[in-house]
Amino acid sequence: MFNATDTIAALATPVGESGIAVIRISGPQALDVLSRVMRQPSGRPFEAWEHRRLYHGYFVETSEARVDEVMASVMRGPDSYTGEDVVEISCHGGLAVVQRVLEVLFGQVRPAEAGEFTRRAFLNGKIDLIQAEAVADLIHARTEVQRVAAERQLSGELSRRIDALADDMLVLLGDLEARIDFIEEGIEALDPPRALGRIEAQRGALDELLASAPMARVLRDGFRVVIAGPVNAGKSSLFNRLLGESRAIVTEIPGTTRDVLRETLVIDGVPFVLHDTAGLRQHTTDRVEQLGMGRTTDAVGQADLVLFVIDGSEKFPAATSPQQSLGGLDATRSIVLINKADLPARTNGGVAGLHVSALTGAGLDELRATMVARTGALDLARMARERSVLNARLVRLLEDERQKLTELAEMLRHSEPMELVAEKAREALSLYEEATGRRYHDGLLDVIFSRFCIGK
Repeated sequence: MFNATDTIAALATPVGESGIAVIRISGPQALDVLSRVMRQPSGRPFEAWEHRRLYHGYFVETSEARVDEVMASVMRGPDSYTGEDVVEISCHGGLAVVQRVLEVLFGQVRPAEAGEFTRRAFLNGKIDLIQAEAVADLIHARTEVQRVAAERQLSGELSRRIDALADDMLVLLGDLEARIDFIEEGIEALDPPRALGRIEAQRGALDELLASAPMARVLRDGFRVVIAGPVNAGKSSLFNRLLGESRAIVTEIPGTTRDVLRETLVIDGVPFVLHDTAGLRQHTTDRVEQLGMGRTTDAVGQADLVLFVIDGSEKFPAATSPQQSLGGLDATRSIVLINKADLPARTNGGVAGLHVSALTGAGLDELRATMVARTGALDLARMARERSVLNARLVRLLEDERQKLTELAEMLRHSEPMELVAEKAREALSLYEEATGRRYHDGLLDVIFSRFCIGK
């Protein structure tokens, strides 16, 4: 059960054998605990713990029983990550060593919950909620673009922009409430044109922030790229060649792939999630193959980009011409690939496309460049470097905020009662405050910090 006053500990590095492991302790008893488990090489206890100093010694179970030779760094609150006294113990990374160190510590402190160190940093005012989410994004970043976007958000730039909007809304709310308070004295405390101008400026700022909303999913999950086409065209071989490893089973038997395989390919720092799908054919009585083809159709419909692969070494009869399948593709999000360029070419109905060879890798550099150009991946990379890319929670809140501003402006234009207008302004202010965490509820924090690993 979460309790922000407990002293907590957790392994901050991944479980497994390694050169070192780092165990983090945070809370009011952190330094007392360190005094009980840390001894100088001479065997004597340490007399004091200085802020931002690294100590060498032995981790002990009792005053004489050593567990491991360790280094311990001390950071006193509030000048620490969590805002509390924090200790980080670096021990050898063997499983038995780490387990014993944790057992000794857990006899004196509580094991930390997922994300509890960062949650305490938020509750103690070290970071806001947007920055806390950025910590999780930074941990989960798999590509350079994801790292850049998370680091930009962690810097506080987005937080400052939304805080400024919240402060501006607070000024407007003050004007509205002053109008209510002084209306009987005949004092006009509100300038409606100025108030409308302030609202319009806020809507413009929100539009600028929300311009990144379409890229939010792609930044988090990557571009969905579906490899589709007739059976035995070399789709799985192309899938493996692009990834540089054998993930899909490749045989000469048509219809080998029955389900959708997914792997992430990174091009120019941008994630592309490749989907290897079941081959398409005009007729089949195999029920499993029919289900696989159905999944292929669904995947194509949800794709950001389709790589439609045909066998350039085969001559297709009119009844099975790939032209029939090509006719149903969206040309703006499809690339036709004529595979097996290493074999003698045969006529294939005059289909135009990129000539590639999954066997030799010929044409794949051009394919990667075309994938980047067709999806606008460079725009995503540039946006991540130059502006904040909102996550799904912020997109929802700011879209709701823009709607509240529209309603607020309409209420002012129609001279609705000031009490109702002020209430609408309070609703708008609360959305800004929820975005940055000025206002929050425990359920929201539980959802956000459940994404974190234990120890962060």
